[in-house]
Amino acid sequence: MVKILKGIGRDLFDILELGGRIFKNREVLRYSYIPDSLPHREREIQTLARILLTSLKGNTPSNIMLYGMTGTGKTVVSKLLVKALQDKSEVIEDIYFKTFHEINSEYQSEWITSIIKDIEDHLGRSEIWGNDLHRIIFKPVKCIYINCQQMDTQYRVMTQIANRLASYTDKERLPVSGLPIDEVHQRLLDKLDSSDSILIIIMDEIDRLVFKSGDDILYTLTRINEDLDRSRVSIIGISNNLHFLDYLDSRVKSSLGAEELIFEPYNAPQLRDILRHRSEEAFYPEAMDYEVIGYCAGVAAQENGDARKALDILRVSAELAERDHSPKLSEIYVRQAQKKIEMDRVSQVVRTLPLQTKLVLYSILQLKMGGRIKTTTKEVVETYSHYADRIDLTVLGRRQVVNLMSELDKLGLIQSKVISFGRHGRTTMVEANIPSTEIINNMHNGILSKLKGIRPRLIYNTTF
Repeated sequence: MVKILKGIGRDLFDILELGGRIFKNREVLRYSYIPDSLPHREREIQTLARILLTSLKGNTPSNIMLYGMTGTGKTVVSKLLVKALQDKSEVIEDIYFKTFHEINSEYQSEWITSIIKDIEDHLGRSEIWGNDLHRIIFKPVKCIYINCQQMDTQYRVMTQIANRLASYTDKERLPVSGLPIDEVHQRLLDKLDSSDSILIIIMDEIDRLVFKSGDDILYTLTRINEDLDRSRVSIIGISNNLHFLDYLDSRVKSSLGAEELIFEPYNAPQLRDILRHRSEEAFYPEAMDYEVIGYCAGVAAQENGDARKALDILRVSAELAERDHSPKLSEIYVRQAQKKIEMDRVSQVVRTLPLQTKLVLYSILQLKMGGRIKTTTKEVVETYSHYADRIDLTVLGRRQVVNLMSELDKLGLIQSKVISFGRHGRTTMVEANIPSTEIINNMHNGILSKLKGIRPRLIYNTTF
């Protein structure tokens, strides 16, 4: 039986492999991929490079704030620059040591030079020449990237920085929780100074961290150089919010003293250039269709010039074409990809909603399925209460349900609008902005699975 299954599996994947050869390297189309060059971001790269250049001379570069909408290249430009900076730092450090070694070799016999070389190879340069001498000659540049949507507390950011400076075998690595914040701060200082370097910290989505946990961490990091003897720290903050600095305490803003750089959205021709540049690495030549690439760019340009969205649409389009055994991309796969991406995004948002919020949305979608394209707040509250009773969930009051509906409105999952009936008063009309059937089917898991087949409570005879 096992042999039969193995044979089927092998034949099955052999058959699937006979499909269209679209991808040469699909990772190139992921936004996390760092290319060698970035079309239409030359100005931003040059500006950022001039600010960071001073770190190669042992000086602390200015703190920097990068602003721009999602998909405008802030993160990828930062990662590209700091990678180049670290590479250049390693080259310069190697030149310094090579020169130092050659100078010393002039005053040593050949056999002593050979012994020192063997010791260097075994112990490392810093051990044989001394760490202090090592850093007097040159301070290396190190870079750490932190996603503040994930590392969203002062404790987590500080431990992340400290542990990134430590080796995996380091017994002094900080735990993810449990230490007093003062001890974390002191151990971070120790790690920073022992690194003997110029450290550049990229804090992506920095506004998320500040809005959730306050600006204490920024105050700590911007003043930390005062407590360091052998290292220096500089920050690159990345935010979608142009008014982010307005939310900071005046002391923090003063300490940050950041230079600012704004990334404008891409237009359609620029997105087309970006997609063509990536496509040449991602696809086999015979699979490419430049008209389809232009179409993808046009779609993304209509949505705030988001390069991330453009890359996603192109990649998913190609994946759908390949699964369909198509030898080439076409617009039909682009349209399918748009629907799939939107559905995946909505499903992910719905999946992470708190249970009470999810039940309010479930009630609205069930009303839509029952013929209420637009419904009223009263009907939503009644239906929600009906469902909450059925699953033994605490029934929230009207005001609390309305507040949860407001949150759903902000997420773009529903749309609320006040309608006036003249002397007969006003009412709030609610409409779902997402596909009902697919989302309801996805929500029929866990405790909400008990509601499968239960119709909503309709309290009006007419639809709106």
